[in-house]
This record gives sequence, structure tokens and C-alpha cells, in this order.
Amino acid sequence: MALPLQGSPPSPVTRCNFSDCGNVCPMDVVRIRGRYHAVCPEHDHIGPIALGEDDLARYRLSLDALAGLIRRDNGLGGSAYRITPRLYFLGNRLVGRLATAFVFACFSSARAAEPHLLSLPSRLPAPCASRAVVVTPSLDLELEPIYPRLRAASLHPATLPEGFGRSHFRISYLAALQRRPPSGVPAPLPSLTPEQLADCERHGYLCRDRLHVPAGRPRRRQRAVLLNGEEIALSDALFALLMRFVEELKKGAGGWVSPSDLAAAGLIIDVEHRQRYSQLRDRLRPALRYRDGEKFIECNRSKGYRLSTHPSFVTCGPSCPDPPYP
Repeated sequence: MALPLQGSPPSPVTRCNFSDCGNVCPMDVVRIRGRYHAVCPEHDHIGPIALGEDDLARYRLSLDALAGLIRRDNGLGGSAYRITPRLYFLGNRLVGRLATAFVFACFSSARAAEPHLLSLPSRLPAPCASRAVVVTPSLDLELEPIYPRLRAASLHPATLPEGFGRSHFRISYLAALQRRPPSGVPAPLPSLTPEQLADCERHGYLCRDRLHVPAGRPRRRQRAVLLNGEEIALSDALFALLMRFVEELKKGAGGWVSPSDLAAAGLIIDVEHRQRYSQLRDRLRPALRYRDGEKFIECNRSKGYRLSTHPSFVTCGPSCPDPPYP
């Protein structure tokens, strides 16, 4: 779809720029035997009009018109709108029972696209923020170094399939979603319910890592926990500190606990003693999604500490010393 660049948008009485067509309409630009032609999409009796470089320079892609056709052929719902000058939200749909966003991205290189795409999840509507298909017509991001980072952020790049724009406007989104991630890429982010999203916004949790404390007594001097499915062995002192963070988090009030309370419980030596926090972060860091221990065990300006993940992502076994959480 191409629209004139010169002058104002066509009004109900404005004629098409080409003398052969007396209708008001955007023009489809197609390639015929190596040359570009303008085709009136409204009237079949108007033949293709050959375009030169000067003609092409006077037209731009109409993303609004293209988005409408993509939405129609892919069954997308929601509202379509421009996120940034180079990112266009096409809509969303359920794919495998998971709400999935569809975004059209126009970039000349992977390097230019990187900061925009990596920040994309925070710009998406809450119901479909956990997974997105990103259509990049001019790039094959699967071949770029950025691809593992996109997959780690649950962004699935898709190129335009053969025949797109000529016989259909379908996107090969299933192939993009089913493509195996590169080795070392963490599992997709767990999806959030509307209530959980509201909790994350209210309390500002920074991570979506899953922590599980298995049931049963330890067979050795160390306790084991599962972080994102990976077993982590902790000393008794670090395990006790972690469980205090779990206890506060499960109360549903944000999870913050002060150093004075930790010192009073004998979990740290004194309020200025930070070594134990660092030791716990170092033990957990290898299993964290983004290897950021400072985000998972967060410290605020008041020097309080907490586990910065949603309480529903933290579970304990039936015989674990689990307080009566709501």
C-alpha cells in the first residue's frame, strides 16, 4: 500500500495522481517482470501503471492500511496503533491458550532494532505482554547475535512468507513460536493473570523467577532449593535468611524486611553486615534468568531487603517450614 507524500491526505473530492485512474484510493505497489507498478486496489479495470524512481520517491508505505489486511488474514483482535515511529502494534490473539501480541517492526539493521525490541515487552498491553511475534520484513533476526536475547524475552521474530502481499497477508507465526530456542536460552517468562499484573505494578517486583523449597528434611548439612528448576544448595544460615524473605513475601505486602528485624532474629550479625546478602545472591545467581542477583534480592533506599518476584512464583513443599500464608 502506497500513499502520496506530497500535499495533504486525499479528501472525498481528490482524484488519484495517475490520469488513468479517476478514483480516490491508495495504490498497491507490485513488482511485475522486474519493474514496479502501481495498481488500483478498488477497480480491476484500471491496468498496472509503470513507476519510475521519481514516482516511488513520492510515495510511502501506509502501515495503517497494511495493518488492517494483516489483522484480517490472521484473525487478530484488539486495537492496532503505532507504538513508536518504527514499532506498530497489530493486535493480539490466543495461540495455544496464551494471549500473544503481534508487532510490525521496521528497522534497517539488527543493531538499530536492538534497544527498541528489548524494551518492547514493557510497552505491550498487559493481557498479551508475556509473548509477542515480531514481524521484521527487512531483517532475518534468527541469524543475528541478538536472537538469543529476543527469545529470552519471549519475543519471536518472524519474516514475511512467500506470497505475502500478492495472494494473502498471513504471517507464519506458528513457525516462529515453535522454533526451538538456541541452547542456553532460559524458559519463557511465566504468564501473569490480571490480578498478578496488578500486584507487580503495585509492589514493583523486578523478576519472574520461580523458587521452590522442596519438602522433607535434608540428608546433608546443606539445604537444597529449586530456582527456575535448577537445584541450588544452601548452608543453614543462607537457607534461614532466604526463608525469612519467603515468609515476608507471602504476606502479600511487598515482601520488605528491615536489617534490624533480620539482626534481631539472628539472621545477620548486625544491621551493617551485608556479607550474607552477597553470599545468598552469589549462590542463587547462576540459576536466575538474567543472572542479576541484585534484582532478585532487592535492596531499597530504606535499606530494606526482599525477594523481588511475585509471591505466586514462590512455593514450598507440604512439610516445609511454611508459615500460614494467605
